[in-house]
Amino acid sequence: MPTRRTFLGLTVGATLALAAPGTASAALPGHPTGPAPAAGPGTTYYLDSESGSDTANGTTPTTPWRTLTRANQHTFLPGDTLRFAAGRTWTGQFAPRGSGTAAAPVTATSYGTGRKPVIAGNATVPSAVLLHNLSHWTLDGLEVTNGTGGTTWRTGVEVRAKDIGPVPGITLRNLHVHGTDGIAQVGKGNIGSAGILVNVRGNTTPTYFTGMRIENNEIADTKAYGITTWSTWMRREGWNELWGELNIPATEYGPFTPSTGLVIRDNYVHDVGSGGINPNQVADTLIEYNTVARPTSTTTNVGIWWSGADRTTVQFNEVYGARYGGRGLDCTAFDADASSHDSLIQYNYSHDNGGGFFISVSLGTAPASAVIRHNISQFDGNEIFTFSTNTDGVDIYHNTVYVAPAPTSARPLHKIAQVYHNPKNVTFRNNLIVNQAKLPYDTAGITYRNNLYAGGPVPPDPAAVTGAPKLTAPGTATSRTDLTGYVPLSGSAAIGAAVAVPGNGGRDILGAVLRTPGDIGAVQSAAGSLPAPTATTTLGTGQGSIAAVVDGSEATSWGSADPAVLPGTVTVDHHTARTVHSVTLATHFGQGQGFTRVDVQTWDGSAWTTRLTDAAVTWNSNTATVERRTLALPAPVTASRVRLVVKAANTQWGNVALNELTVS
Repeated sequence: MPTRRTFLGLTVGATLALAAPGTASAALPGHPTGPAPAAGPGTTYYLDSESGSDTANGTTPTTPWRTLTRANQHTFLPGDTLRFAAGRTWTGQFAPRGSGTAAAPVTATSYGTGRKPVIAGNATVPSAVLLHNLSHWTLDGLEVTNGTGGTTWRTGVEVRAKDIGPVPGITLRNLHVHGTDGIAQVGKGNIGSAGILVNVRGNTTPTYFTGMRIENNEIADTKAYGITTWSTWMRREGWNELWGELNIPATEYGPFTPSTGLVIRDNYVHDVGSGGINPNQVADTLIEYNTVARPTSTTTNVGIWWSGADRTTVQFNEVYGARYGGRGLDCTAFDADASSHDSLIQYNYSHDNGGGFFISVSLGTAPASAVIRHNISQFDGNEIFTFSTNTDGVDIYHNTVYVAPAPTSARPLHKIAQVYHNPKNVTFRNNLIVNQAKLPYDTAGITYRNNLYAGGPVPPDPAAVTGAPKLTAPGTATSRTDLTGYVPLSGSAAIGAAVAVPGNGGRDILGAVLRTPGDIGAVQSAAGSLPAPTATTTLGTGQGSIAAVVDGSEATSWGSADPAVLPGTVTVDHHTARTVHSVTLATHFGQGQGFTRVDVQTWDGSAWTTRLTDAAVTWNSNTATVERRTLALPAPVTASRVRLVVKAANTQWGNVALNELTVS
């Protein structure tokens, strides 16, 4: 074990932390100098397309295999690793065999120095990489292409399962997937083609993915979708078949059986013909910290949308540059689509999208319901909010909408709120709407209350606020991490004018604690903020400060005394009672120093009460990339203090560490 550790900082955007950002302590957290961590169980195989030989044993860098054919012939065992030589290219399809286990996944990654190894389908195969009926597999650090400019639909990475039951443990990370063929023609799209395609076929054995991770990838220049998932196990609420371009026979569809626990985070999806990120037939999906740029170049699709989906959380994403396709034809940033229930869209930044910010649409008997809060829409076009078929139960509060003073040819402007096909139970509360184009509002099925209207007509709102918003520098945001131009200044009509909304998330888009009474809009003013939370620990401090875990920045962290003596506690005090739904741990180098088993306790005023016992926390990497793990309480609890009892942790370097502890 190294005697000294060098700690590296990592700059990240807004975090899900209940803290007004303050002065950050030195970035900390870590990773040791010296040799790389030892490989886990299993055998490591090597592949070099120039110096390898398929008659070699493949088990050392000096005796690598040469071809994808040889790698595809091998059946990998739990804990095995296949390493592709950096700077090399393989043509054809990588379609491995053999699965790993939860404790010992199979990994395909790289070795050596230079650019990422390339797997080039060259439009000779439907998918350049195919994981078929495999579990506990990780693809990490590869470049994948599949095109030569043809019009046949192609896919980069495909993960497919059929009639085998639950499929756990697939992770796709640090991939660069680009250049997949298809029809680059307006109106043409195919959800069976994508940079990353996850699909389930069959109807004899209910099949679904569990705990899949798609993270830190770049997907670009695909003629169809960026990232998409779908399943033939989808029938419910009058929706009985998927899209016609899939050519799946009607007899193949089965009852709704969603993939669960999918996480799509920290991806950069850009310049794609159709949708950017699109999970379907899923439950409890988390879509966060992604950037989707210039989607829908050839279709009327959406930046991020989901269907056949329960309890989808979409947060901290930036979507921009979707083209204008026409009125009522999508091209929005976000869309809760067919058979979507209990969606949560929060802390996102949408701008310069030709179709608008959000659309809700469903079919059959499947109402699309959602909460939309703490988001900013800047210079979106068309219909900023659209409510279409079977929308029922969409609650929109604490958002800021900034509409350009005049339409452009790329982004015509029509309405702030557009109604199609009689939605029900849509509410607008505490939203700040700067309507420089003086757009109208539809009212059928919509209740407006206590919104601030700056410019243009005012819809029927018995508590309308019409004073000057006095924002710092509206319309100047350049990215999701540059939103301070929407902070209300002294004298703003937004300050202190919000009505109470129970369970409102507790913080604004910049991380400031929401006050009571709060401010209208997605961003709070600086005046009168509540006390910042404080943190304490019984684990001692070896590096940094425990204050770093509540400073609102994932770029700072705390490290315990070395060695860490477990069990120990980390306590966050908010100084005022609040409703607690969950806690989120943010850590980098999690496999080296992250918590792995904790109790979650709350203070009831006289004693600590355990709300979660022996909650398991699993980290996927041992790098400077920050990972987040959310532990949901069985039921909301009102408390001023939350405590983690750390029972077990990864202690590769003796200590344990944490970047941020969020209470939501």
